[in-house]
Amino acid sequence: MKVLLTGATGAAGLPMLRMLLEDPTVDAVTVPARRPLPDWVNLPTTGTAAHPKLTVIPNFNFLEYTPEAQAAVAAHDACIWALGKSQIGFTKEQYTEFTYTYVEKFLDALKAQGAGSPEHPYRVVFVSGSGADSTEKSSALFSRVKGQTENAILSTAHASNGTVKATILRPGYFHPESADASHQRSCGWRVKDLTLGKALKAVVPSAAISVKNLAQFAISAAKGKWEDQGELFEHKEILRLLKEANRGGRDEL
Repeated sequence: MKVLLTGATGAAGLPMLRMLLEDPTVDAVTVPARRPLPDWVNLPTTGTAAHPKLTVIPNFNFLEYTPEAQAAVAAHDACIWALGKSQIGFTKEQYTEFTYTYVEKFLDALKAQGAGSPEHPYRVVFVSGSGADSTEKSSALFSRVKGQTENAILSTAHASNGTVKATILRPGYFHPESADASHQRSCGWRVKDLTLGKALKAVVPSAAISVKNLAQFAISAAKGKWEDQGELFEHKEILRLLKEANRGGRDEL
């Protein structure tokens, strides 16, 4: 199995990258990125940002796919889209570009290449967020644009006659693993993560999800595990399904 992963150095994406590289059913992982993976990225087996199963495409242009780039992203079995940022500090146009337009261009590339087949569909797993609005009418920019992006992915899947399958994840609160936090969060954000994380654990533990559990669910979705459960998974549903699956052991995921 070959998996394309975006956002590989982020709080959600990096645990996914590590888990994919450790998964014996995954033969290759490709990371399109705007720059090479930084030296602080610690990967299994190698301990460095280099790994025999990993291919990084640096200087990747998410807004303009060359024919070569189109072919590269389509030559996979699945894509986990974990690229995302907080809307804080960005204009509406900026946030829309890297949240919606990046995905729109990726979907156009899949269509141009005729990715997938009914027998072996190309699976797109999108890490959205709790509060995303499918009606696209929310006054909150995050909710509206995430909903718009979800709709674009689902629309592509529904129009593909089974060649593309979509899974939308709406996790609640999560924070980076402690070893990565200093590289992924500012000091202020790390304090907020620590404070909020403790508060949620004490008061509403089900409101949060660990990045490892999120990675497990996303990778399982990329393999088609949850397709009989639907296309859109809210936070509580993700936790419920993980709990049920883990009762039978990790190998079921």
